[in-house]
Amino acid sequence: MHPDLPIEQLVRRKDTRFQYGFAIEAKKRVPARGEFLLSASNKGLHVLARNEDDLATPVEVLHDLYGSKLEIQPPRVRFIEGEPVQEPIMQVRISLLLRYADVVTQALKARGAVQTAEHSLSRYCALRYEAPLAALLGLPDELATLTEHSAKHWIVLSHYALATPDPGGRAA
Repeated sequence: MHPDLPIEQLVRRKDTRFQYGFAIEAKKRVPARGEFLLSASNKGLHVLARNEDDLATPVEVLHDLYGSKLEIQPPRVRFIEGEPVQEPIMQVRISLLLRYADVVTQALKARGAVQTAEHSLSRYCALRYEAPLAALLGLPDELATLTEHSAKHWIVLSHYALATPDPGGRAA
């Protein structure tokens, strides 16, 4: 199950019906790292990771190897199935210039993230939040846009909690 890897991205090859064979081949061609795990199935190659940033390296390597032959599906949250369904709750830490604090705070508030701490100095600040992983998908790109690529962020798994309805419409 790998509950420490709460996000997944499926990669498939467009020019074959035999996704399992592609996945086995691709798995051998991507160097193993601790930030992600590769898993082959009949659907294709599943890239499991700790957060969105950790998905990037293996997906980029695969894109370099296979180019336009790849179908890269959007990242999805991995729930713990059962009664009740549980979802990953993430801790977010953002270090940024103070001038971007308000716009970043508003963006996280719009995502339903709960602020847990804020520390400010003369020009810099650090923000801490907690939110379900489903609410944070796309946050790294949004932060880059909002802060002109100047903010640094860390998103790590905190714990699992009872799932709320996710953006994909799946009920808890």
